[in-house]
Amino acid sequence: MQYQTNLPGHISTEQFNQMLVTPESFAARPESLTEQMFVERSLTENRFWLRIMKEHALFLGEGFNRKDTQLIQQTDRFHTYFEQQEKKAYQVPYNVALVRKLNEESIELVHGFRNFKRNLLILIINCKISGFNFPLLVDHIAREAEYFMRTLTKFNQGILDPIQDAIISENVFWLRIMMEHSRFIASLLDQSERNLVNAARKFGDDFEVLLNQARDVESMLYQKQPTYPIIGKMNKDSENAAQEIRAFKQTGLDLIKSCQIRNVINPLLADHVLREADHFLYMIHVLEERLNAKKMAEQR
Repeated sequence: MQYQTNLPGHISTEQFNQMLVTPESFAARPESLTEQMFVERSLTENRFWLRIMKEHALFLGEGFNRKDTQLIQQTDRFHTYFEQQEKKAYQVPYNVALVRKLNEESIELVHGFRNFKRNLLILIINCKISGFNFPLLVDHIAREAEYFMRTLTKFNQGILDPIQDAIISENVFWLRIMMEHSRFIASLLDQSERNLVNAARKFGDDFEVLLNQARDVESMLYQKQPTYPIIGKMNKDSENAAQEIRAFKQTGLDLIKSCQIRNVINPLLADHVLREADHFLYMIHVLEERLNAKKMAEQR
């Protein structure tokens, strides 16, 4: 029989024989953390997210009906707890065991705050309490608490998700955060600021498109055989969008501080969402470095 090479678009015999094998069996395995990476990434995440959690407590307290004194007092306590834990994150020695203990303490503290947020959300949805804490905002900040806990838990287990799965899950999480930020901003600007309101709404729509695309990739490739070109492009598209909204948020913060626009946005909240855009860009670059290192290793 004459030997025939495979033509583009045609599968080999080996590929055909694998068609009934579970595709998840070809997925990459979790990667291990070096001690240096464990300490550096743990401290970075703690220092960033503990401040974010502290500010969540402040924002929630400001949004309650003033008659809900117990809820206000509880958010005040959370604010104090997170402030203390944030200080500890800057003081802890560069030591694996001590950083792991810091992670454990942060997980325990955030778990309680996550429960508070989730139970608060149910009360708001069922009209048991009033105020100005939008249900989607409470869900938004509860998801951030859950993300923080998941991240530290994996660090303490000494693992990182395979790079393809990490890029997918990080993009799905952060693109939704950026989409919601855009729409929160649009709702907190005075509606007479028509150009800014329209720009914020457009950012929301653009991030929704990227989010839906990322969810499609998640459905197709999460925990499947690595397909790096598609994953790399998704990460790059997110980087471009994140840079644009970061610039928009910076401009908004500057205008708010100088009292040049009509709005009801706390300058701290404007700075808060700007820092989250910065952290999204930080994560994109961390993932890009891992992806490039992985591709280079497989080419050797």
